[in-house]
Amino acid sequence: MLRSNPAKKVAFITLLSASMGLLTANVAAQEKPFELGVTKVSNGDVVSYQGECFKAKNSPGTWEAPKSGSWFWEQVTCSNDTVEPPVAPEPPVVEPEPPVTEPEPPTTDIPSDVTPFVLGETRVANGDVVSYQQQCYIAQNNPGVWEAPKAGSWFWEPTNCGSTTEPPLTCTLPEVLIDNQCVIPPVECPDGSSAATAEECPVIPPVTCPDGSTADSVELCPPAKVVCADGSVVDDIAQCPVTPVTCPDGSTAGSVADCPVTEVPTSMTVTSDGKGGYLIPRAEFVAIEKSLTSGELFDLVRSDTVTLDNASVEAVLPLRAANPENVKRAESIVDEALWEFLFPIRNPAYTYNRFLQAIAKFPAFCRTYTDGRDSLAICKRSLATMFAHFVQETGAHAPNWEGALGNPEWRQGLYYVREVYKSESDTTGPYNKCTGWAGERWPCANKSYFGRGAKQLSWNYNYGPFSEAMFGDKMVLLEKPELVADTWLNLASAVFFYVYPQPPKPSMLHVIDGTWQPNAADKANGIEHGFGSTIQIINGAFECGKGSTTAQAKARIAYYKEITSYLNLDISGEKLDCADMKAFDTAGAGALEVYWDKDWGWDANTPGNHSFKCKLVGYQTAYSAWTAGDYELCVEDNFNVQATDANGEIIPK
Repeated sequence: MLRSNPAKKVAFITLLSASMGLLTANVAAQEKPFELGVTKVSNGDVVSYQGECFKAKNSPGTWEAPKSGSWFWEQVTCSNDTVEPPVAPEPPVVEPEPPVTEPEPPTTDIPSDVTPFVLGETRVANGDVVSYQQQCYIAQNNPGVWEAPKAGSWFWEPTNCGSTTEPPLTCTLPEVLIDNQCVIPPVECPDGSSAATAEECPVIPPVTCPDGSTADSVELCPPAKVVCADGSVVDDIAQCPVTPVTCPDGSTAGSVADCPVTEVPTSMTVTSDGKGGYLIPRAEFVAIEKSLTSGELFDLVRSDTVTLDNASVEAVLPLRAANPENVKRAESIVDEALWEFLFPIRNPAYTYNRFLQAIAKFPAFCRTYTDGRDSLAICKRSLATMFAHFVQETGAHAPNWEGALGNPEWRQGLYYVREVYKSESDTTGPYNKCTGWAGERWPCANKSYFGRGAKQLSWNYNYGPFSEAMFGDKMVLLEKPELVADTWLNLASAVFFYVYPQPPKPSMLHVIDGTWQPNAADKANGIEHGFGSTIQIINGAFECGKGSTTAQAKARIAYYKEITSYLNLDISGEKLDCADMKAFDTAGAGALEVYWDKDWGWDANTPGNHSFKCKLVGYQTAYSAWTAGDYELCVEDNFNVQATDANGEIIPK
């Protein structure tokens, strides 16, 4: 979760510039004219613009207009203003003085009724005439305040600055002004080409719908269906038949939790395989796994981390009638226009459609509660919480930066899609080192696992589990981590973090929807309901429990207040800060150990007196309690064991 802090950059660069200035103060700059949108410069280049001179800094682009006080430019003295060394005077030559004449008033070709165009300020309508850099232009195609007038621009038509006898030509929609003529602009076709009308666009092949049928467009596909684990197809994931499991007694049931109660073995039945390894009946693995992962909290988390199949996710579109119920609820709160307003300078990879697809993947997010809880209010609070953390994790954090286009910090979220200074071609550095158990379980594929997406997912041991949750295959994202930046996964990774607990912390979903209720241990640690506890979950070690509000936590709270205010969400009485919060611990109400590790205990009835068991722990290992069969895998890997069936035959892995 590394971020760039432009404010710190400015301080550093200012100090560096000041130091360099001592060496160059007396060197006349060789300026070059700066033309907006055309002139490319490097740091240190000196340009002239509107009669003044500026030195480039902080890598300005072609559209960063030089001006005093800019982050990208430092005003300097033009070379023709520098003081020349004195020259010995020549003897004066006496000449007769010319007759004195009164100076004539200056003339200009620009009439007084033409509006001077000031970049970033002047607002115009189609047909307005403006003057810019001693040239006049007629506005067309609705230029904004940052569209500098210039010849050949889509938004401006050069014109004479003299008085005109006819008013400028204006067009009525759908026509636009091109070459001083009103014409209907071409349409963009689905294949990327253009045509005079949509009917003249090339015919594109039909799309393949999630159900395997074809249609002329995704919008015309039949409503999405859910493919169940047994291959059947239903309208909703809740209608899927339960895949039976084999219970320790040989019977079948809908899940391990539904198996008949069997006695959990206190000692494993271990026999030699004759090759230096050991054999244990699978029934004993299943019985122990069931006993250790049964309980109300485990069941709640399991139900809230269920995912929708990817074909149905990718069929989601804004306002599509067949969108899942939780997506429709999110759309009712944040429509596409509000998405544009809240994240106006976001990376183009963060599209509104991908935002909806990320929500679709996790049916528990913005779901319908049937126990009296307010589903709409919970959804709204969940979105506000996530958005506030988006701004802190991936925001530009540059209130005075020209690139922010005047937007305040709380609306600068999702600016970064990749960790600063990282690129897909970079396969060196710590993010590419896969060693120990993490490297064995989540092998690197000559890729770098730096931060990507709204959550800035990092490291191979996070990409692997996320890939299993999204695709059922750890290698998909280990081989193509760029998908977390370039597809709907860039936002789904954040929702994934939101619905999954971070032991011993509860999930942010359970904090927001009230499933988690702080117990005495939580309250003793200062942890209560409210936005502050989500700060503790996401980055508590660095931002909470410091006695006073840290700068990062203060920023998150400020963003949350702005967003909730805009969404008209009442947060009165909510504990927003975490300055007095200690860390979640194993005595808290949300504590849930979800990883398996070797049980180093002693058993008098087994070879070598080893336990031949694994235990639940609160730290991450290669084996997860959310993945059925990982308990058996943990024992097999740690004790050189193979599982056997009811007939004593080895079960192939």
